[in-house]
Formats: sequence, structure tokens, C-alpha cells
Amino acid sequence: MLKLENVSKYYYSSSSVTCALRKINLQLNIGEFVTITGESGSGKTTLLNILSGLDSYEDGEMYYYDKKTSFFDAEDWENYRKNEIAFIFQNYNLIDSFTVLENVIVPYIIEGFSYKEAKIKAKETLKLVGLENDYHKKATKLSGGQKQRLSIARALAKETNIIVADEPTGNLDIENGKAILELLKKLSKDKLVIVVSHNLSQIEPYITRKIRLHDGEIVLDEVVEQVDNIKVDNISKNEVNKYKQAFNFSLLNLKSQPKKTILVLLLTLICVLSSFVFYANFKANIDDNKTKELETDFFLNFDDTRLIVRNVSGEELTNERINEANVKYVKSVEKYDYITDVNYYRLGDYKWILGGGFGEPDPVTGEVPFFDSSSITLVDNTKFMRSAYSLNESDLLEGRLPTGRFEMVVYSDDPSIIGTKEVVLFLNRNSWGEDAYLKYTVEIVGILKERTKQAYFSDDLCMVMQFSQLKVSISINYFDKNGRLKALIYNKVGILQTENGYAFTTNKSKFQFIANNAAAIPAQSITYNISHDVGKDEASINCENYHEVCIDGVMLSYDYFIKIYNKYCVNDQFTIFIEDYCYTDDVMKELVDLNFDSLSCFRASVSGYDITKVIVRYANLVISLVALFLMNLIIVFIGLSILKVKKNDYVIFKMIGVTNKLIKKINIFELVFYCLISNIVLVITYIIVKNKRIIDTV
Repeated sequence: MLKLENVSKYYYSSSSVTCALRKINLQLNIGEFVTITGESGSGKTTLLNILSGLDSYEDGEMYYYDKKTSFFDAEDWENYRKNEIAFIFQNYNLIDSFTVLENVIVPYIIEGFSYKEAKIKAKETLKLVGLENDYHKKATKLSGGQKQRLSIARALAKETNIIVADEPTGNLDIENGKAILELLKKLSKDKLVIVVSHNLSQIEPYITRKIRLHDGEIVLDEVVEQVDNIKVDNISKNEVNKYKQAFNFSLLNLKSQPKKTILVLLLTLICVLSSFVFYANFKANIDDNKTKELETDFFLNFDDTRLIVRNVSGEELTNERINEANVKYVKSVEKYDYITDVNYYRLGDYKWILGGGFGEPDPVTGEVPFFDSSSITLVDNTKFMRSAYSLNESDLLEGRLPTGRFEMVVYSDDPSIIGTKEVVLFLNRNSWGEDAYLKYTVEIVGILKERTKQAYFSDDLCMVMQFSQLKVSISINYFDKNGRLKALIYNKVGILQTENGYAFTTNKSKFQFIANNAAAIPAQSITYNISHDVGKDEASINCENYHEVCIDGVMLSYDYFIKIYNKYCVNDQFTIFIEDYCYTDDVMKELVDLNFDSLSCFRASVSGYDITKVIVRYANLVISLVALFLMNLIIVFIGLSILKVKKNDYVIFKMIGVTNKLIKKINIFELVFYCLISNIVLVITYIIVKNKRIIDTV
């Protein structure tokens, strides 16, 4: 089975050459229990290492089943150790961090068994050596005899034709040594057992052949007991899935040292999270947007994801044409462009300031006692109107989309708010001034799925806001009690909500009807003048088309308002919101291909740079780059530390048949595990932070 012809081994140093083995000729067969003895330095351990493939030889030839081994490369020797040799070491070479069961699972995994199958077989093998009650003990907790029996159990698990043992009884008492030798004798019935020992008297009763070395040469080769020449073929090995093996080994490594695993995981997590933060900071500062100064002369809402779009030809837009702009990277489309510059204030976004009386405003109607001594302070100016046009039913968790004139949908954890009403204020500082606002009572009719602070209003309410950009003056003609023709002229500033229609008024904060007043005499006619981009237009309407006249204005029916809106509010532009500012040029280019013109509200609002912000930006870029470099060094250090901690274990793995390629895969799997868990935590953290940011900013 094993044959050596004139095998010599030399050890080289800078000043000398030492001959460890000289012209060894030897043939060993299955069924033999061979002992190799000799004084220290005689070469017995060197011979054992050559036979087991742990060491090379310089001269001669070693045959395994008549196959020359002098041409074996590193991979061939790895396969030889893996498939043909089982080791029992003097110092046990157990994996201390593994349990008794896990130490025996290892060779079964090398053989290609799944973790579950390997566990079953390992338990059966441990019963053979009397360790069935110690499955879950760490190897370090065992006595010397138990460790040696565990080492034998691991050798048995390999199912090889050859078992080599280096001083298997050297650390044992007489009783335990005798038990080990009896077990080896039993195994030698159908295997080749080779034992190196310095205690011939102890082992001689069990052996079938003894070989003695002196000064690197065989001086005695005596057959103690004749054995039959058993013919055993090479043990065939099934094809093994290397990735499955690596995964199972990684699982063992991670489970065997939970404290180390948790520590490395925490360090990796900290590095990954830190790297993400520094990368995000670096990416955020690559663009100089945050260093620019913006002016509000054109747009109040200069969101960098907002683009205004219109037809190249200037033609009026249809809904179908608007929807064509929903190209790649477009997050939503807003039909009513003007409203995206209108601030809205829900309860909590403003507060009443009572200068005189007592009491709190009604949360539904907003009625506040002592009006004459009260005012409103606007608290949050970050919210801008959006219409329900950009939504569909799938965006709702409960309720319906707004269809009435004064309805909206919002996000809330409380579904009972559906059907409740709020007083909502609306303000456009560029068109109406700083203090002039509209106040409507708006009903909540639906709850959004998305966790957001953005409210979406009905089309009718958005049309009112679109109409309010036009300049309108109204004159009311009537006869006084003396029969003289009179006229009241109102410069329209806004439109108020009434029970039956809309009211043109010069005072946005309230609308009061006049009773028993000359102005309440039915008017003979109403004339309105509307200024817009096209020019001016005048027309008269009959008194049947309005409901009432008051000091502050005139109220029109809803139907008549729609007629005026459709005539003068030409739908010639709309707004789209893109996913991120970085996609601006891509989206604008695609819109050009669709014959759209587009304008970035952010770019149109830029007036210059803030030098202080520019300095901070460059400082952030430098800090982020340095920090990213340091984080990568730390990650590399963690990887090297893992390898260093596992170095001794990997030496043992290689001795029992684990290849270098498999060890590399094990390392990769462990690093992938740490990185995967860290990135999962990172993604969860990112989603939480992103949702919170949306809630805080939308």
C-alpha cells in the first residue's frame, strides 16, 4: 500500500545541511499495526510526516498504491491528506473553541456531509470512544484521556485507510494509555495504523511490526505478528460542494465563539455605519447646492426636485399630455403648478394670539372669542400645497380621495379623524403679501399609506388658488333710496368659502355680510375686470348670477366661478417632482425629446454663493475622505485579526484535510456574514432615518 524506495530527507540552514533520513526502504500494508521507535533526533517523527504527507522528501520515491508521489503538487498533497490519512497527535491538536461534538463534525464536513448529517454521524462515532455524555463540553474542559479519545474519534470520522499517531499515549496514565492502544489495535484489523512511540514496552503487546530508527536510518524492521495481506482499494469520495463546505465551517466558527462573533460583528457594524455616514456626507458635499444663496423673487418653493414644465409650442395642456411627462426618475406630477408656491397651515402650524379676552379657539371652526383683540402667528412655513391629482386609490389606507370643494387627505395613525374638519390657512407671500391669508374649513376624507406630513387637497380648492393669481376688480352697480345710480368697486385679493359659492373679497381673514344697509339693495348689474397674460377683459352679469353683495365684496355661485376659471385660467404649465436633484439634467433631456420645455425652480432661484458655506463644504469633503480611508483600514485590520485569531485552528484544519482554497472560502463566508448583517442593520437604519426625515421635511 505504502512503499518507500531510497527516500532521504535533508534540512537546510544558512550554515549547514542536516540529513534527517537516509536511504529509507520500507513497505507497509493494510492490517498492520506498526510502531516506529528510536531515540530523540533519530528521524521517527520526520518519517511519520513524510508518510502522512505533512513533509516532503528530497531523494528516492514514495508510492501509494503503486502511484509515484514525487510529482505531487500542493493540491495533490492536500487531497492525499484529506482522503487517505487520519491523524492522532501527541498534543491532540483539537480545536479548543469547539465542543466535543463540533470537533468530530469537522471531518464529516470535510467528507462532504451536510451539517445535519455530520452531527448525527459524529454522535455515533463519539459513542465508540465513550464520549457520548460529553457532546457539549468544550475541548479545553476534557481530561488528557478524554482528549486523546476525542482525537481518535476525529480520526475515525475520516474513513481513511491509514491512521498515523504521534505518541498517542505520551500524556496519558497507564490505564488510559492501555485503553487507547486496545482501540487502535481494533482499528488495525482493516486499516494501516502507524504509531510513533518512545515507550516500546507499553505498546509492544499490541503491535504486529516494529521499526527502529537510528541517526536517520532503519536499524530494525521486525514482524511481531504475521497478518494477512488485505487488499483494499482506494476509498472513493463523492464530489463535494466546496461552497456548502465553506458555509458549514463558517457556521461552526461563528457558533463556537459567540462572544468573539458578537464583538467582531459590532466592530464591523460600527465601521460600516461610519463609512456610510462619511460617504453620505462626502456625496452630499460633492454638489455645491448647499453653498448657494437663493432668492424668493420668483419662487417661494425652490425645492431642488421641482421642475416647471410646459409645451414647447405654448399650447394648453390636456391631462393626457401632462401624464406624458411622468418619465424615468419622476416621482410625481402636479397639474396645478401655481399651488406649489402656496403655503398651507394646518392646526399646529399656526397659533392664536389673544390680546384681550379669555378662552381657546374652537378646534373645528377656528372661532375665537374677542376677535377685535386677536391675531394669528404662522409657525411653520415649510409646507406647500399639493393636489389629489398626483394620487390614486392605491395611495390610500382608508377613506377616499378628495372630490368636494373643501376636502383633503392626510397621513395619520388615527383613522377616526376621517370626517373631521380643520381650519386651514393658505398664504402666498409673493402675490398676497406677508399677512394676507385665506382661511377655509377643510374636511379630512382619507388617510394616506405613506408616512408623510404632506396634505393633498381637492381639485376645486386648488382651482381657487390657481384663480387667485389673476388680478380681478369687480364693480357693483345699484340705485340708492333716492334713485341715484351708485357703484361699489372692489379690488379682488382672494376668494373665501361660503355656503353656496365663493366670495370675492378685499379682506382674506374674514367675510361679513351686511344687514339693513344701502349696499344690500339688489344690484342692477356686476362688472368684472380680469387682467392676465393675454390682456384685459370686461363683462357684465345679471343679478341672478350672484347671491349677495356686501361691504367687502360680492359672492358668486359655484357654477359661475367655474365658467370664469375655465375662461381665464389657461392650463399652460404644470410641475413635476423628481426622485433626486442629481437626475435633473437626465429628466430635462428626456422632456425635450417629448417637446416639453422645463425649468428648475432651484436653479432659477440661485443668486450667488455663501462663502462661509463654501469653506464648510470643502472641510466636510476632506474630513469625509480621510475618515473613509481610516474606516477601510480598520475593516482590513478586523479581517486580518480574524485570520490571526484563527491561525492555529486553520493549521489543524490543514492537518486533517482542509485545503487552502477551502480556508479562503471559509474566510470569505465569515466576512460576508459580518458585512451582510451589518448592511442589513444599515438598511433598516437608513429606512428609519429616511422615513423620519420625510415626516420632518415633507
